[in-house]
Amino acid sequence: MSPKMSNQQKEQRRQEILEAAKRVFVLKGYEPATLKDIVEETGMSRGWIYLYFQTKEEIFEALLQQSDLYHEQYLEELLARHSSVWDVLMVIYSPQQMEPLISVKDSFLPPFYEYFLTGWRDAARRKTLTARYEAGIARLAKLLQLGIDRGEFTPILPVDAIVRLIASFQEGIVMYAISVGPQVANTEMQLEELIRYLKQLLQVR
Repeated sequence: MSPKMSNQQKEQRRQEILEAAKRVFVLKGYEPATLKDIVEETGMSRGWIYLYFQTKEEIFEALLQQSDLYHEQYLEELLARHSSVWDVLMVIYSPQQMEPLISVKDSFLPPFYEYFLTGWRDAARRKTLTARYEAGIARLAKLLQLGIDRGEFTPILPVDAIVRLIASFQEGIVMYAISVGPQVANTEMQLEELIRYLKQLLQVR
């Protein structure tokens, strides 16, 4: 009889699976990657994987949830380090911050977009994407509202409208950076203009 694993060991094993799966998705993309690829990358047996995940999609959605958690923690760290909400926004949308995200090499964003764009007819994926979109809108709206409450911003449009505008611009910038490359898309200039436009919308004091 094999020894019983502690909760800590189980969580460590789960993280090892997720890290291996992320490497596979980054290397191959979402659609071409298979559960067999992930099993081989982990060095574990298929039976071990099935104790945690039944499908490739389950693993990918767990990675999405993990990414959201890391982003929440990152925002909290930024707010703790910076005295103003505007400074936090400047960091979030800076070319230096975005570059590692939009670089196709070693980036999780291409398989992320692939997952949702190739599965747009799938009701479950559309539901997941819609929920993620609204959660992202709410997260950014909360950040902007904090700036308003602190007297940093006097927006010229409702916060919800500003957030949806900025989200659309951001997604377009990222998509073209991934598709044709940051140099061709001139991503740095676009991000600088995005910050300039956001500053106008918020009337930063």
